[in-house]
Amino acid sequence: MLSGIIPALLTPFTPDNRVDEAGLDRLIAFLLDHGVDGLYLCGSTGEGLLLTEEERCQVVEVALRAVAGRVPVIVHVGALSTGTAERLAAHAHQAGAAAVAAVPPFYFPVGKEAIQEHFRRISRAARLPLYVYNIPTATVVNVGATLVGSLFHEGTIQGVKYTAYDLLAFREIIETCGPGLNIFAGPDEILLPFLLMGAHGGIGTTPNCLPGLFVRLYAAWREGRLEEAQRLQFQVDRLVLLLGRYGVIPATKAVMGFLGLPCGEPRAPLLPLTPAQKTELKTELERLGFFEWVVGHRGG
Repeated sequence: MLSGIIPALLTPFTPDNRVDEAGLDRLIAFLLDHGVDGLYLCGSTGEGLLLTEEERCQVVEVALRAVAGRVPVIVHVGALSTGTAERLAAHAHQAGAAAVAAVPPFYFPVGKEAIQEHFRRISRAARLPLYVYNIPTATVVNVGATLVGSLFHEGTIQGVKYTAYDLLAFREIIETCGPGLNIFAGPDEILLPFLLMGAHGGIGTTPNCLPGLFVRLYAAWREGRLEEAQRLQFQVDRLVLLLGRYGVIPATKAVMGFLGLPCGEPRAPLLPLTPAQKTELKTELERLGFFEWVVGHRGG
C-alpha cells in the first residue's frame, strides 16, 4: 500500500514544444533529493491529456529510467477512448511502473456499466494496481462510493486519487471499501483534513515546488505533531491561493523557472504567463516568503 507525498509531476517542455527529457531528469532529481515518496506521471499537472500517446510513453520511459527503482511510480493512463487507455496501461506495465491511474470516461455520458467496463479493460491491460482518478470538476463525472465499492470488491481497482472537496463523500468511499483501499487526497490546500479523514497521503501539484515542506507536513501528521502540521498546511494554502490567481499549472511552471528548474511553457490551450505576470508573481512570492520556505525545507 502506497503512502506519503507523491508529486503529480509537471511535464517540462523545450522552447519548441517537445518533451524536455533533460528537464524531466532535473525535476525528478530535485524531488527525490527532498524525500518524496513516489511520483505520479501524466496527470492533470503533467498535462497528460494534451500530450500525444507517443509523448506520454516517452515521459514514462524517461521518468522510470531517472527514478531507477528508488520510489514507486504511478502512471496516469486515462484517455477519451478506452483503447488508448489500454495501450498506455500496457506500456506502463512493460516500462516498470508500480501502478496506473485513470479518469473515468468523459465527454460522452456513457453510464455506470460502461464506466465499470472501461476500468476493467484498463486493469486487464495493465496487470498492475489501478487507481480511479476522481476529478469531477474536469471530467463532470463523479465516481462515488457505490461505484468505487463495486470496482474495489470485484478486484478491478486497488485505490483512488480523490481530487474533490467533499470530505464526507471521501469518507463514505473508505467506509464502503474498508481498510484495504489505498486512497490519496488531490487538493493540496486541504491535505491535512484529508489525512484526518483517512487519506494515506497526497498526490498534487504544489509539491513540485515545495517538496520538502510537504514531506515535513506529512511527517508531522504521522508523528502526532498537529500544530506543526497545521502551520505547514497554512503555508501551503497561502501559496495555492496565490498560484490560483494566475492559473495553477502555468504559474507552477513559472515558479520552477524561478527555482532554476525551467519547465517551459504550458501546452495550448493553456496560456503561459506574460513577462509582466511572471515579474508580478515573483514579487508576490518574495513578499510571501516562498523562497525562504524552499531553503528552510531543503532536503525534506
